[in-house]
Amino acid sequence: MTPPRFGSRSARHAKWGAALLLLVTLALLAVDLSTSYRQLETEAGRQASGLSQLLAERLSSGIHEAGLILQSSNQIPEIQRLLRSGTLEPGTRQNLTQKLLQLLQLAPYLSRVEIVDTACQTVFSSKRDSASPPHHNEFCRWLHRIDPKESNYTTVIHSPTDGGIVLANKLYDGEGNLIGMATGLIKHNFIQDEVSRLTVGEHGEILVLDQRQLTVTRWPQTSGNDPQSYRPLQPREILSHDPGQMLFDAPSSFDGRERLYSMRQTGNYPFQVAVGLSRRDFTRYVWDKAWLAIPGWLFLSALTLLALRKHLSNLRQHQLLLQGNERIRASEEQARLILDTAPLALLLVNPQTIRIRHANSPAREMLGLPPRDPEQAADNELNLPLKLQPVEQWLREGEDALQQEVELELEDKSRLWAIASLRRLGHDSQPSALIALYDISGRKLLEQQLHESNQQLAEMAVTDPLTRLYNRRHADMVLRDEISRCERYGQTMAIAVFDIDHFKRFNDQYGHQAGDDVLVAVANALRDTTRNTDINARIGGEEFMVIFPYTRLRDAQKVMSRLQIALTHTTFPFVEQRITFSGGVTDWRPGDNPALMMSRADKLLYDAKQSGRNVVLSDQEEA
Repeated sequence: MTPPRFGSRSARHAKWGAALLLLVTLALLAVDLSTSYRQLETEAGRQASGLSQLLAERLSSGIHEAGLILQSSNQIPEIQRLLRSGTLEPGTRQNLTQKLLQLLQLAPYLSRVEIVDTACQTVFSSKRDSASPPHHNEFCRWLHRIDPKESNYTTVIHSPTDGGIVLANKLYDGEGNLIGMATGLIKHNFIQDEVSRLTVGEHGEILVLDQRQLTVTRWPQTSGNDPQSYRPLQPREILSHDPGQMLFDAPSSFDGRERLYSMRQTGNYPFQVAVGLSRRDFTRYVWDKAWLAIPGWLFLSALTLLALRKHLSNLRQHQLLLQGNERIRASEEQARLILDTAPLALLLVNPQTIRIRHANSPAREMLGLPPRDPEQAADNELNLPLKLQPVEQWLREGEDALQQEVELELEDKSRLWAIASLRRLGHDSQPSALIALYDISGRKLLEQQLHESNQQLAEMAVTDPLTRLYNRRHADMVLRDEISRCERYGQTMAIAVFDIDHFKRFNDQYGHQAGDDVLVAVANALRDTTRNTDINARIGGEEFMVIFPYTRLRDAQKVMSRLQIALTHTTFPFVEQRITFSGGVTDWRPGDNPALMMSRADKLLYDAKQSGRNVVLSDQEEA
């Protein structure tokens, strides 16, 4: 029986241990919440920085596109005539209105385009129903400033109704004389469509600021003429500051809420983008975690007290535990018999010393262990080190595994795949862990062969076997997807269709093998002259197609010209004839489908053939 003094000392130790456990868990909970808060704050800073960079790039791109639209207005004859004569006939004015509306469709940011003469008077506006606001004196001064490098100008108008970013571009006649300027307005609500695709939290804020740190536009929108909407941000604490970005804490000028802001310059334009994330949003997880953890700690306290009560009760039943130890030793003996008769590779290992105590015949054969001596006793231990990764690592880290597929590394550095399970059997004076291994190396080899076969089949399904370019079916599918992308995002895209000139006559004169060599040479030249993102396909016998994503028509035309030059310098053994081709290049237009684009390209290819071959025509040349 247990001595009374020993039982009292054990009870006192158990009480102190329970109190220490509760204090340690409470301290760990506080450290975890504090760490989670810091991690969320760091993550929010990275998120705000990424969003500000994305919005700055999008805003810079939009202003650049709008500036190009205004610059292209100098090429409209009606504008030149209007600025020289001061008036236009009704029909000509209607044509000018239609052309300006078409330009506005290319730049969704622009809400209005106006033509201003040298007297700083608006002579034409794309919106006839709205009154044109008077232009600032700074526009008039800039218009008459003699500086050939300053052909465009950007500023901000702060107004709750007609406010926004104003762009201006000087207009010249054919002799280079200044005749006026074209101005465009990007309204203050332009950023709403861009922000609708981003996530800044329920209480986040996005600002576009000018050089004086005054607000140009804000998301979410504010209604009314609120003078506080034009106050600059006042940082309370700057967290990081580099040449491209500043991260700081500041109260909002609109609602006074404390936010984490990332402010970034918008390219070369006089604007800054500030993305503010509310601490109320990104720390909500910490508060939710605290509300869940505190009841959990209380529940753990209750369980600890119950466990303490149970432990004190178990001290009085020590004799029963001694009898249980006898039953455990009997169970270990039974486990040894199971190890020896099971068809799987089974090992009994000491998890503390990582040494093998027992191994059945399949395990000895798998691991290269010495065979069992029939004269040895059944309970005789091997006492050999276990050299088997990652099972050895599992034992050192106290992990368990259940039917886990792993690649095992044996002592001789050879490898095999197996389904492994690891379970600990006891915590007495001689602890043990049972390891079961089932060799699946053959199955893994078959799976690898099947995977390689599937990859080859997938490649054959979309590849032309001779040229190793994409086939017609894959090209049609990519063209369909690219047109859908253009319709969704308004991006550019072009395609080129061409075939080799006099290919049939070449085949008849030199043979089909020479013809195949020509097709392969054209395919290689096509790979060398196009980008990795371009789609090159052989869609017929000697007919090819190239899909140029995010590419303008004139850039696609340049690529095809480089391909002509590359083929001009390509020579073939025993063949004196040079390889030329004819083709057509067209770009995507709103409302296009694959059939329409292919029809235009085929028409241009046909016209190129009729014009004498060895030429590539485009829609721009046709116009």
